[in-house]
Amino acid sequence: MDETMVGWIFLLAMLILRGLQTLNCMQRCLHFFGRATPFLQWYTLTVAGLSILLIRSLADIIMYDYVAFDFLNPEKIEQKLDSICAGTDLDASACQKLKDSLLIPNWLHMLSLFAPVCGLLAFVLLLVLLFRFVKYNHQKKLEDESPSPWKLAVRLEWVIVILGMPLIFIVMAMRSLIRIWAVMTGSFWKPGVDFESMNRLELSTYQMDLELAVTVQFLAIWMFGMLCSSFLQHSKYIRSATESDNEERAATQQYRRMLAYTSIQGVYAFVVIGLLRAIFDISVTYLEENPKYQSTAEEIENTFITKVGTIFTFVTLLCMINMILISKLRDIKDNLGNANLKFLGTRLLLLIAQIQPQILSAITVGHPLHENLRPVSVKYHFEEYYDRWTFTDYQAKLAHASVLNVECLVVVLVTCFFWQLDDGQREALMKDVSGVADARESKAGDGYKLLDA
Repeated sequence: MDETMVGWIFLLAMLILRGLQTLNCMQRCLHFFGRATPFLQWYTLTVAGLSILLIRSLADIIMYDYVAFDFLNPEKIEQKLDSICAGTDLDASACQKLKDSLLIPNWLHMLSLFAPVCGLLAFVLLLVLLFRFVKYNHQKKLEDESPSPWKLAVRLEWVIVILGMPLIFIVMAMRSLIRIWAVMTGSFWKPGVDFESMNRLELSTYQMDLELAVTVQFLAIWMFGMLCSSFLQHSKYIRSATESDNEERAATQQYRRMLAYTSIQGVYAFVVIGLLRAIFDISVTYLEENPKYQSTAEEIENTFITKVGTIFTFVTLLCMINMILISKLRDIKDNLGNANLKFLGTRLLLLIAQIQPQILSAITVGHPLHENLRPVSVKYHFEEYYDRWTFTDYQAKLAHASVLNVECLVVVLVTCFFWQLDDGQREALMKDVSGVADARESKAGDGYKLLDA
């Protein structure tokens, strides 16, 4: 759990640093360092921290799972589980039950071994795309003789946060993969260590790693809402009849602002409800780690979180529909082209992160959702096919962490393909969205000004 806490502290520190670096005085101080300036920016430090964690994760995978366990060799896993049974005084029946729950099917075995390769490739490809955005921002600022060329334009910064979201998912999915491997191979256990306590600790860390990634996703979706609001607030299709009338201009701007924020209420609702759910999930996971509160936490999870998960699936779909509809507006198209295709990867990852666990829980033996759906399969006479595709809880967790890495590669490939911007779209991302620009918009024809700081 300590590494997860470090992850939370690091990302919180980067958020605070990002907020501070939006101040021009802070940027002027940073630019005194000359060539070292880009390495002091929040986006560089964030990527550096994630890269270090990725390298460490890959080293752990290679050292322990690829080498020590010979690519998860079933015979070595069998030997380790036998030693656990002997060390914990399990009888033959209990030992076999443990082995059955931890069994890794051949297809899942191959998928999980292939997943880190996909994650690494996705991480590198996405870094290249984001580097191009930062490079363009720097070149444009130099052309405009900006005193702080390494400061990101506001809209471009939002885009980088949105598109950079899979970086967090890749790293944390890889960390989760390590945790569930440790459980299913038994590598976490050592003689003299309480098996149940260590098992709960590993599973709690697995869950906390994924919760960290999901929470960052809410931030990225919030940034999407901010980006769309920015374009709508500067709409060229809503203007006052008399540009010289200050009262009409103020009313027009107020109308734009209200239209901008009310049009993305589905997005903001998803973010707020999602954050509340994340806090609740983290609290329950923390309680499950403590033997004193484990039974209470499990009861809460079975009676409450399962139902909330179904409701949140609906909220996720509502958010996706809102994103699709808002992306079709003329103001968004004028500035970003086909925004639906550009943010397709973002919506895919949103759908995957929120709905995939629900789908897996439906086919996980012992899960409340599975118990509710099993009678339905019997009623409609497809129980034979339904039972054929079922997982144990451990297998479902391994499948989720493994598939996430592969899905992140698909998301990154889609993102790289559709985010080929023309000159007009690049200019739109570099335009000022400050109050000063609003004032100039009422006097000038285009209503925009290139960032100069």
